Amino acid sequence: MNDVEVALLLRLIETGECRESARASSILERFRLARWVEPARRPGLWKVRPGASDGLRSRLTELSPFWDDDVRLLRANRLDPLDPRSHQALAGLKAAHQPEGLLHRKTWNSATSAGSKRASQLSTTARLTDDWSVRGRVNCPTVLLTPHGPVDLQAVTKSLGEFSISERGWVAAQGFSGKLPCHILTVENLSPLVDLTLPADTMVLFSQGAAVEGAAQLLRAIPSASWMHFGDLDAAGVQIALRLARLTNRPHSLYVPTFAAEYLPRRLSAQQAWSCDPFSAPVLQELSSQGAWLEQEIFILDNRLSADIESAFSSLDDHGAIR
Repeated sequence: MNDVEVALLLRLIETGECRESARASSILERFRLARWVEPARRPGLWKVRPGASDGLRSRLTELSPFWDDDVRLLRANRLDPLDPRSHQALAGLKAAHQPEGLLHRKTWNSATSAGSKRASQLSTTARLTDDWSVRGRVNCPTVLLTPHGPVDLQAVTKSLGEFSISERGWVAAQGFSGKLPCHILTVENLSPLVDLTLPADTMVLFSQGAAVEGAAQLLRAIPSASWMHFGDLDAAGVQIALRLARLTNRPHSLYVPTFAAEYLPRRLSAQQAWSCDPFSAPVLQELSSQGAWLEQEIFILDNRLSADIESAFSSLDDHGAIR
């Protein structure tokens, strides 16, 4: 709250007036009782009373003893001292240590704004990260080149059941070598990530909800691989496919098992109708129009699934869209 009052005091001292707002209403009421401000002729506007400047400056100095230095520092960094949000950057500006290299975005936000979830107005030479991590499996000898040596992702998959690449590891990596996958399948749920039998030369990547940046990075790095998204047959599954297509500049591609209609009797209620646009698979249209959906996991133990996925990849046209 001090930031709001400090910025308000600065505005009154510099301009002689201010607009009323929800955040400032209680402060302005205190100032009115102190006979520092009074309503102006225009509605919602307050002005400084004659002879009240000394009282305003005294209050400002009480809240911020070095306010004049702070104002100069903010303006030197192209920040407006009359905006309360700018004062949240002062701690970072005054810090003797300026971070370098990689730094989590929330670490920087917390140091230079009103909290880790509030974007900082202060720029930094550090590279800010969200520290995503992507989990996956691959069944061909794809090698990730790192500063500490090559990492055989197939060998890791065989040893540990899956591989994981962090954002920081990805930033440091120099790309891939070995045999790249011919196909990349993104999946919405953990069950297919760990239990799905993959067609030959295929990489599967976990891509849940909005947390798709890691999968998008790998898709962009392997443009030669064809791609499909396999998720729940519902609105969220459609949106994940569209989000990945947008992030990777690929044609949108959503895998729906050819035998999915056989599972319609086991559909679940989605509470309301949803849109399957731009996908036109009959099963999606029926589910969306009826306000129903099918879990992705329901297909995993069907012994037709792996061959069906392989056939779907084969049917992709030259632009990556399912024919």
